[in-house]
Amino acid sequence: MEVFVRYVYCLATAILTMFVLAKFIPKLKKQDKMKHIIVILFLSLFMMFYDVDRVTHVLCYYGSLILILKWLYQNSSFVASVSVLFLYIITLLSSMISSNLSVMLLSESVDYRALFLSGLFMPNFLFALSVLLFLEYYQIIVKLFKKVAGTHFKFDLVMILSNVVLFALVIAYQRLTFINMIEFSAVGIINTPETQGYNGYFLLTYAFITFVSLAMVLLINRLFIVDKNLERYKIKAETDIMTGALSREAGLTHLKNEMSQAIAYKHDLTIAYFDVNDLKVVNDKWGHKEGDKLIQTMTDIVQSKLREFDIVARLGGDEFLIVFARCNKQQAQRVWRRITEEFLRVNAEGDFPFKISASVGIAQFNPVKHKNLMLFVHEADAEMYVQKKSIKASLL
Repeated sequence: MEVFVRYVYCLATAILTMFVLAKFIPKLKKQDKMKHIIVILFLSLFMMFYDVDRVTHVLCYYGSLILILKWLYQNSSFVASVSVLFLYIITLLSSMISSNLSVMLLSESVDYRALFLSGLFMPNFLFALSVLLFLEYYQIIVKLFKKVAGTHFKFDLVMILSNVVLFALVIAYQRLTFINMIEFSAVGIINTPETQGYNGYFLLTYAFITFVSLAMVLLINRLFIVDKNLERYKIKAETDIMTGALSREAGLTHLKNEMSQAIAYKHDLTIAYFDVNDLKVVNDKWGHKEGDKLIQTMTDIVQSKLREFDIVARLGGDEFLIVFARCNKQQAQRVWRRITEEFLRVNAEGDFPFKISASVGIAQFNPVKHKNLMLFVHEADAEMYVQKKSIKASLL
């Protein structure tokens, strides 16, 4: 029964972990539920064999989370690493607070590094409550600083390295804190009249690590993310109401900025111009409501397969533009193949009376050839019409 109880707490902690990550990365909410179930089961089983005394276990656990976010959920390395860092800090602080309260209020000494292995209700309840409170605080911070992916590789790299340093400092400091907590507990000096001065030790320690950790993260992220992306925040607010994609003006403005960045920093830039196939047929046969549903479904599929800093803009009607930052044509073609595979999967399920498909033209930016924005867009548009004509010809 003890093993079962421990697994229940491990499972609950795994669910809470995914809940936290979904708050950091809203894109996760649109992912297949089966993926979430698989990840939750993996994390809960990992926790059952978690050895907090081994640094390799800690690194493997959080390293596996980064890989899961990157490869399974198709997030950028930047978003995956920073999200896991935030997860680590929030869960660490929450577990320290809950273990501290358990010692001082309930006389229960638990290892704050792995509360889920204790099998005790109150420390785990306090932990979950603390996590939710920190998440609420995080939401306020997001509204103020608008955490988004970086737009330049060097800033991304500095951001990740800075967070790794912070991660290492927090690990070292938590180890020192835990050793001191065990020593104090062993000699029985907590809550004794003779040593009341030590009662404030934990409170000061947790307050210090909370302030330092959050302050450092916020300062670093504000410097390397917010200040470099103020224009992106303005653009992201200009969205198409029906699809959630950027409006035509916002999308073209974003592309113009990316072209300037590509010239300045000599990185790749690719666009995909796609057109919804047979929208008129769907409107005529099943009505405009189904036509709108076709556009919305297609847009959701496309956005779910893109990286965090790629954008989709609705140019008008059934025509859309994808901007792939720091991406060459071959990479963009691989992304489009994944999108097409998802179209086929949805069509095979038969949930809609219509079939989802699109014609696409993909073009890579060349500063010599593309003297202005419209020359770049027109090349992708022309490629799209070539494919559309080929599809129509094959149906004759």
